[in-house]
Amino acid sequence: MVLAGAATGDQELPQTDSFSASHAATALLGDRAASYGELFDPAEEITWQYYVPPDYSPDKPAGLLVYISPTRSGAMPREWRSVMVKHNMIWIGADRSGNRTKVPRRVLLSLLGVELVKRDYVVDEDRIYLSGFSGGGRVASMAVIDNAHIFTGGLFFCGADLWHLDDSPNIDAMKENRYVLVTGALDQALEPVKKTYRGYRRAGIKQTKLMIIRDMGHSTPRRSGFAKALAFLDEGKLAK
Repeated sequence: MVLAGAATGDQELPQTDSFSASHAATALLGDRAASYGELFDPAEEITWQYYVPPDYSPDKPAGLLVYISPTRSGAMPREWRSVMVKHNMIWIGADRSGNRTKVPRRVLLSLLGVELVKRDYVVDEDRIYLSGFSGGGRVASMAVIDNAHIFTGGLFFCGADLWHLDDSPNIDAMKENRYVLVTGALDQALEPVKKTYRGYRRAGIKQTKLMIIRDMGHSTPRRSGFAKALAFLDEGKLAK
């Protein structure tokens, strides 16, 4: 287990529970700002939605779930809180990163989300997962292919894409990771999600799970479905 992030000792613990925080794009990107001028206005403030378990402690590294939303809000469904607490998992999602946003910006925001959380919290590097719903799920499934050494797992709700999986140089790293594709029997994206799952399996990524939830349409799952998906990603890791 590799640790990264927050200060310990006598310093004040960082904020917990649900909250939002805004940061200037230039402050996040630093020397990289000029390279991403097409994606960010230098004066832009980016707002992030967090959930940090109330019992978070720097002495017990937390997992991290980065979320790509299809809407303007990056907030976590409230009913998932107890699952996140059980798994000692932090949530971060950028606002204004929905389906009308350029894909490269959405991917970059997910990577910046990892950096932001590591800045203030102690993170378990073995449990950094990328998630998304609908169009956000498609982007998340693309981003994990190109960033398999950062995101050790993926959780895609009602949207997933094979991108350039077959010719990715990161296949070996992906085979060490875990992925869950969640869809509903009534979901309009059922067939594309199933196709992506078959592609993962065909590529030898055996630690991949397909969940088809009965009576669910195009939506995020209820708490029980989310709990089952997260348990698969965390399998064999929480005891470390």
